[in-house]
Amino acid sequence: MKKLVILLTLTGVLTANAQRKAPAYPLVTHDPYFSIWSNTDKLNESTTHHWTGEDQSLVGMIKVDGKIYRVIGKESKTYKPILPTGEEELYSARYTTTAPGNDWAKPSFDDKTWKSGKAPFEKPLGGAGTLWDTREIWMRRFFNIEDLNKKLFLAVKHDDGAELYLNGEEVYKSDGVVSRNKYIELTDALKKKLKKGANVLAMHVTNTGGDAYIDMGVFEEIPPLTGMETIEAQQQDVTINATQTIYDFKCGEVDARITFTSPLLLNDLRLLARPVTYITYDVKANDNKYHNVELYFGAAGSIAANTARQEVRVSAYQLGDMEVLKAGTVQQPILGRKGDNVRIDWGYMFVGTAGAVQYVTNKDSIVPRFVKGLNVAKSEQKGVN
Repeated sequence: MKKLVILLTLTGVLTANAQRKAPAYPLVTHDPYFSIWSNTDKLNESTTHHWTGEDQSLVGMIKVDGKIYRVIGKESKTYKPILPTGEEELYSARYTTTAPGNDWAKPSFDDKTWKSGKAPFEKPLGGAGTLWDTREIWMRRFFNIEDLNKKLFLAVKHDDGAELYLNGEEVYKSDGVVSRNKYIELTDALKKKLKKGANVLAMHVTNTGGDAYIDMGVFEEIPPLTGMETIEAQQQDVTINATQTIYDFKCGEVDARITFTSPLLLNDLRLLARPVTYITYDVKANDNKYHNVELYFGAAGSIAANTARQEVRVSAYQLGDMEVLKAGTVQQPILGRKGDNVRIDWGYMFVGTAGAVQYVTNKDSIVPRFVKGLNVAKSEQKGVN
């Protein structure tokens, strides 16, 4: 039996009785600002998440005699902005806080008398941007598109209720708050509302009290790389107890057990306060033969950020016999956020293990690099998302 132990740490409290079914499965449990969960019964069926629903992507793979089996998570979907939201760019847009009358959402509407402002449009204003402190706001943004065959999404964020229009026709309506970008796939029926060249996306939001914001955009989904597909390992079992979540998989001729351990023992305050989770791979042949087995574990740098717009620096170094990866935002806004539905974006995430090769690489090259056995990469990288 071969065993690999990986330490994942940031800043971590949760206990669970032994069970096999749960609404969500705890993987990394440190504190409300930093925890990672699987929202599906099978660990490799979905991207791992923060409790707010934001992606906190962990990916695990096992290579058995050249075949690659995915055991942990799915890589997050990647979107390319056609019309960026405020998370990607502090864009300028036309808006009004006075009822504009009919046809305001149509491309032919003349909005020259409207105001022009920079994103984010919100209350309270957190810094640069445009203060919106009235009950209602109407916004228009133009974008160009040439290829209507791409997989396209509209993105919205609003507080409170909102209606979204594409070339003058309503395509989305909500009475509630959407505090993170919500992606709405453009079905074939919705794509018929698009035209090659210039299009207009328009949004009306009503603030019924408290905070307020409006944001919208258009995105293209980037398809995954082809020719480097992985096999979804067969999950045999899952068990949750007070300090561990344990998964059993069948990867062809090899069985694998993956254990997530957060040793949150209430009778040991030093251990309880230590923000460390252990991730253990145990593998053994199920056919009494020898097999060539390689293990992979990856953590997205965006785990250390609150939003996709924040710049993250990732580096690799050695500490004694431990190979360590370190990720954190460049800005490090210590205690800079408050309220609900936020993720920690100060401090650093560390991934460490002994006797293994660690590297920093772009998400799109993870599987090809593992397939080809390429281990050399930059020891430091900086970027967003």
